Formats: sequence, structure tokens, C-alpha cells
Amino acid sequence: VKALFDLYEDLLIDTTLSRSWGKRIEAITNSELTFQYEDGSTNDEIDELMQSLSWETLLTGIVSSKAYGRSGVEIDFSNGFRVDMIPPKHINLDNQTILINDSDERGIDYIDDPQLLILGSKRDFGLFLKTAPYAIWKRGGFGDYAQWLEIFGMPQRIGKYSSYDPQSRILLEQALQNAGSAPWCVIPKETDVETVNNTGSGSSGVSFNDFRQACNEEMLIAILGQTLTTIAGTKGARSLGDVHKEVEEGINKSDLRYTERVLNSYVRPLLEARGFKIKGGKYIFPSAAEAVSVDELVQLTKIIRISASFIHDKYS
Repeated sequence: VKALFDLYEDLLIDTTLSRSWGKRIEAITNSELTFQYEDGSTNDEIDELMQSLSWETLLTGIVSSKAYGRSGVEIDFSNGFRVDMIPPKHINLDNQTILINDSDERGIDYIDDPQLLILGSKRDFGLFLKTAPYAIWKRGGFGDYAQWLEIFGMPQRIGKYSSYDPQSRILLEQALQNAGSAPWCVIPKETDVETVNNTGSGSSGVSFNDFRQACNEEMLIAILGQTLTTIAGTKGARSLGDVHKEVEEGINKSDLRYTERVLNSYVRPLLEARGFKIKGGKYIFPSAAEAVSVDELVQLTKIIRISASFIHDKYS
């Protein structure tokens, strides 16, 4: 397990993978979260708690369980409010302990520790398990692409010398070395050098880029469920992009509901035990309001009074 999570961290250097997962985290941390009682009122003390940087760390830790298959945070009230994330490789779900060293078999029991919030399932290794092969293949493909460019991407210079005049070979090599960085070789005039390219798209290097794009698309589908909200498609149809956006929003909604349930099931009792006035309230991600079109605004003017200044500021 340690080696697997070390691999995850290493593969997150891939910008497509890290950025697509970052979009899912930002969908949670950028959403409006409120704590409301049954009568709709709020609590200033809890609102202040939710405005802290530590609260953002808590939300990130909760949703990260979907990427790694497990996640954990330590919530500390000894000096204000502080949340620290626990590296996934230090969480042993089999014996329910936190490992001090990532290679240990057992560690500190977390079941009865009220300051620890541990999420995950034993046989679940998260979305990164699905994206790992494509990130590995893409990294290797980039290396092959770089090698191809180094050899065939620049025009080659071939210098020919007389095999009976070895001194001219030395002078020719010096001249080519001082004439720039393009690849070159020196051969006798009596010999010949031939480069045989394949007849497919690989002869121009296009296949390397196609392979890179294919790996990117598979990672985006695994993380976001689609591709067009991150990379441009070839069709150029806005309707297709709208469909892809709906797919991503559906995944974001699922993450919001999951985070909401974790907060109400685990964090709310934890805060109540520390004296916060939690009883009778719950955490809610309010549904986003839909934008009103100009035609709908015209219809609304028949029901409510809307000032001309608002319409001017909104629609110029």
C-alpha cells in the first residue's frame, strides 16, 4: 500500500491529472456552505469557524477520500481551531490504526480518538488507481517523443571526407561542432547513410501527440467524467460542450452531497462535544440559483418592481 500511495504522489506531477482533480476540490471549497437551524437562523461562532483556512483543509480532506480511497484529518482545539491532513499511506484500514512510520504494521488506534476523522474502505484505492496507467504511459510517451525530436526533429547535417585524408575529418568535425546545435555526422565519401522512416503517421511524430492526448482524455474521463470542460474538442459544437458540462456538474453535486453527509454525520457531533451549539442545526450546500434571462426578467417585471438601474448594470 505504501508503494501505491507513493506512486500516486509521484504521478500528480502530471498537470492534466493534478489540475482535473483540483477542479473537483475547488467545486467543494468554492461552494457556499452554511450551517442552519430548523428556523433558518445561523450561528456566528460556527460561521467564523467555516471562514478559516483550517475549514478548507477539512473539506479538502473529506473529498480526497474519493481520490485515494481513504483520507484522514486531525482536528485540534488546543490552540484555536486547527486541521491537519494525515497522509493516506499512514492510514491502515485493516487494523484501524495511524502508522507513525509508513512501513509499520501497526500504529495508534483511531477508533476511539475523537480528534481523528478517518474515511475510506479497505478494498477501495480511489480514482487515482484508474488514472495511474495513463499517467505512466503518458510520461513514457513524452520521453519517446523527446527522443524522436532530438534525432529527427531538426535537419541533419552530413559531412563527407576522403578516407585517404584523415586530417580533413578532424577539420570537418570541428567545423560542424562550431556551426550550431543541429545533429550532424561525419562519414567517408565512399559510404552512404540512409534514414528509413515508417510510412504511417509516426514518421512525422503525430502519433506521439495523439498518444499523449489519448492518455489525457482517459484521465479526464476518470476524474471529471468528460473532457470538453478542460480541453478543446475537434467538433466545435457548443451543445456538445454543454452536455459535458452537465456531466461534470453531476459529479460535483455528488461530491457536495457526500461532503454534506460527512459533515453532518461525523463533524457535527465532534463540534457538539466541544460545546458548540449544534443541536437542531445541520450543514447545507444551498442549491445554486439559475441565471435569469432577459425574457424571464420582462415577465418578472409584471409581478415585482425591478429598477431600471439594476437592469442597466446587469445587462448594460
